[in-house]
Amino acid sequence: MKSILSPHDKFCITRLIELGLFRKITTEKLNIGNGIIIVPCSDGHQFKDVYNHIRGVCEKVVDIDCIHPVALNGGAILMSGRLPEERQAHGKTMFENIIEASCIKKCDDVFIYTHFPCAVAMASGIGVVDQGLYLMMAKKRLKAAAPHLRVKCFFHIDMYDEVEGDSHKRRTYFVPKELWENEAFLLPVLHELKSEF
Repeated sequence: MKSILSPHDKFCITRLIELGLFRKITTEKLNIGNGIIIVPCSDGHQFKDVYNHIRGVCEKVVDIDCIHPVALNGGAILMSGRLPEERQAHGKTMFENIIEASCIKKCDDVFIYTHFPCAVAMASGIGVVDQGLYLMMAKKRLKAAAPHLRVKCFFHIDMYDEVEGDSHKRRTYFVPKELWENEAFLLPVLHELKSEF
């Protein structure tokens, strides 16, 4: 019997939720048009949950016409500029595909995702807290490349635990820019959670 998440992972996730760095998605704050571009990891075990969840949330706001995925292994953190060199080309591909999709689909709303646990992040030695930071970097770089885009960040977590009966407890959280970019707030949190950043 084992858990896919370490005790430290679980502690970090719990603290990020308690501190408001991971928030429940509220429909009134989505402010979207009739279509969105989603940029998740292409993980086949998680994609269905990510897609169905955001479709359900968006349909509470607007009669959504199009959810256009741009997905590669690693998701939006590929665009952070911080992953190993061999992954940088994938990030460039994502940028290009998002900008192209925005023109083709007439969508300016882009929802970027990371998820935990993520094999690409783990292979690069990136923990849950640092994934949140990489997600913010990806947003900043995407906005610099395409200022017309309205980019929102989300973090999908699979709290799979064999001890609790082989159950997958999947949740998607909104990642609020105002807290992740507030150094006075964030630095003590990074110290507490022993971020590698």
